[in-house]
Amino acid sequence: MRYAVILAGGWGERLWPMSRRDRPKQLLAFVGTRTLVAETLERVAPAVTVERTVVMTSEAIRDRILPELPRVPSERVVGEPCGRNTAPAIALAAHVLFATDPDAVLAALPADHVIADTAAFRETLEIAFGAAESERALVTLGIKPTRPETEYGYIRAGEPTASRGVFHAASFEEKPDHARAKAFLDDGGYYWNSGMFIWRADRFLEDVGTHLPEVARALDGVTALPGEEGFGDQVARFYERVPSVSVDYGIMEKADDVLVVPAEFGWDDVGAWSALSRVWETDARGNAVVGPVVAVDSDDCVLYSEGETVAVLGLSGIVVARTPAGTLVCPAERARDVRLIVEELKKRGIVEDR
Repeated sequence: MRYAVILAGGWGERLWPMSRRDRPKQLLAFVGTRTLVAETLERVAPAVTVERTVVMTSEAIRDRILPELPRVPSERVVGEPCGRNTAPAIALAAHVLFATDPDAVLAALPADHVIADTAAFRETLEIAFGAAESERALVTLGIKPTRPETEYGYIRAGEPTASRGVFHAASFEEKPDHARAKAFLDDGGYYWNSGMFIWRADRFLEDVGTHLPEVARALDGVTALPGEEGFGDQVARFYERVPSVSVDYGIMEKADDVLVVPAEFGWDDVGAWSALSRVWETDARGNAVVGPVVAVDSDDCVLYSEGETVAVLGLSGIVVARTPAGTLVCPAERARDVRLIVEELKKRGIVEDR
């Protein structure tokens, strides 16, 4: 049977001060009125019912996530006591699903992406589920690149498989410099690593045992199921014992028989303020504007305010974001470095570090 694992931890610190620990990125609405986590559930709903959905989130925001997903059984919204990256979260979800359904096939989907073409996404997901079921392989979605992006990892597609539209993954490439990113784009056989994965729970857990034995040993201590007595305590002990490691580094780059499904469905990870000019509507001068903002003689800016009016004059390529939590001003080309500001704010005790 097919399941969805929605990854709704983290807080998107590169989007500070809009995204904060008490109101992280997945609880924001970037397009329309629904939050990103609600949009994620809606996209996958035709393929997987809400009863077969597991949500992995931070215990600190679990009470805020629940109202966004009212149809998901509350015991299936699992609060992580601390962040340990994606591998332990997916492994725990796979362990729980396998315990009740040894034939479980799951799609692990981040809750903080924007996807413009829902129909194309669902078609791609169907192909990926089919490949995971028929070939018992680890499957990932690779996004066809539209620009020489240096902030994403890439996947090089190899030979086609017997499944239509599915290829063997020849290699995983680290974030490139601009020249290599352009070469990847020109080559046509490279895809952005989307962070979306589809696989049988048993196959994935085998790879966890091979490549992440510490995680596998910690899973042995989780014998209760969500909603059962002791599950929360067992989860807490699990997170105390496991390392922080991404599923890309811990599993995908080491596993045999990884498959990639090339995809085009208007994907964006909205990883920094500069990305919002691709997601929000822009005015005639290329400014992405949300909230009470006045822009005069300014071009290609990202301008955001949640309260007081923000006015800019004669700016180009600048991010200005004002919220009750603070105000950010930086060049758009440095938007991915906002984490440096957040680190400084943590040192000064202005932003909570946990």
